[in-house]
Amino acid sequence: MKIVKTTELPELGVSHNPDIKKKVFIEKNEIPKLMMFGSAIFKPGQNVETHKHDTMFEVFHITSGKAEFTVNNKRFVLLAGDCITIEPGELHSQSNPFDQDVHWTYFGIATD
Repeated sequence: MKIVKTTELPELGVSHNPDIKKKVFIEKNEIPKLMMFGSAIFKPGQNVETHKHDTMFEVFHITSGKAEFTVNNKRFVLLAGDCITIEPGELHSQSNPFDQDVHWTYFGIATD
């Protein structure tokens, strides 16, 4: 068993944009195939460049605010309560062009 006090975790920069902060609830290798489980806050104007993961599913659940996701050149605006799954190999980016923070929880599952 493991209990994590998420309010006590350090804020770390995300790999695609270190100015965007995340908290990692469960780290890679703690659970087989789970790459990471955590939360992030995107401030207005922040974004993550287009990228892909060849061997990982990524799942994002918007908990407050709204965010813009672009997946394979299609733009989607996700609102609080929405959940999106990005499949391996899909080109994707995230941005917050809005005037309030967006919070989400997210995780990755390896396919290899």
